[in-house]
Amino acid sequence: MISRLGITACALALTTLAATANAAEQSAAPTDTSMTIPGGSKGKTLESITVEGEDRVRVQFVRPPLELTLDPSTAPGLDWESLMIVLAPESFDFTGPLLARSAFDRAWYTPQPWFDGFRTGPVASFRPQVSGVERWSLEVADSRGGRVAAFEGKGKPPTEIAWDGATLDGTPARTDLTYSYVLNAMDKAGNKRSFVGESFQIPPYLDEKGSDVRMSFAIATDAASVPAAYVQEAASRINESGDANRAVRVEVTAPTFALAKSIADEIANSLRPLLRGEGSRVTTTTLVDSGGAERAAIVIQTGTAATTKAAPGKG
Repeated sequence: MISRLGITACALALTTLAATANAAEQSAAPTDTSMTIPGGSKGKTLESITVEGEDRVRVQFVRPPLELTLDPSTAPGLDWESLMIVLAPESFDFTGPLLARSAFDRAWYTPQPWFDGFRTGPVASFRPQVSGVERWSLEVADSRGGRVAAFEGKGKPPTEIAWDGATLDGTPARTDLTYSYVLNAMDKAGNKRSFVGESFQIPPYLDEKGSDVRMSFAIATDAASVPAAYVQEAASRINESGDANRAVRVEVTAPTFALAKSIADEIANSLRPLLRGEGSRVTTTTLVDSGGAERAAIVIQTGTAATTKAAPGKG
């Protein structure tokens, strides 16, 4: 009982001391009421107020685009000299390697200027020898009975009549057919005399129109192969004609399709290694003429004619 009373007395004493200390602190701190407006008052004059701050102004400068108009060829210290002066210190030899290589390496193709298998100019010439003639005419026919060329005039015939191989319809004469001619002469009285000439065949011939080349020849249908001399000369003339990318067409007319195709393929395969440029520019065309010809007509041509579709052959 006594102990409980003692503890209670001590607690009361401590509470009294704490309250006294708090009151002392509150009374010690002065209160500044100069900037305070009491509640319920109509107003109060405040002291001067100083406001301090910082100006936040952003200034942006617009930069013009930078364009450098510099010409290296005219800039100081970059003056160019000639190519030979630039390369002179290195001592480049442009001709030595070429001469050294060409002296020992074999050329891929050797020109053969002695080839002259294809005739140029007229494919046939006629020399009529008649006198006392008022009018005359000369007709050329093929072995099929077709009239392929005609000439006529008044008075004495010329010493020589040249045929360039062009037929009446404008196409070149075929080299696989046999031709004959007849000369008709009429005197002043109207008497007509006819002279039949010997039959002939058109030899291999060359027709050049600008840069276009057309070579025609014929071989026997039972020939073992196409003469290499004609193929090599054709390749030489095509290489000399100009552009290495121009189309080349091999056209073969034979009694059967199989024969025409075999001859055309043989010539094309022989031409491709001899020609400059891509081998794909060589194409073949086969025509069938079942009229019983003993020879096959071959035409090798370049240029516009090589890209034009050939007319069908006779059946």
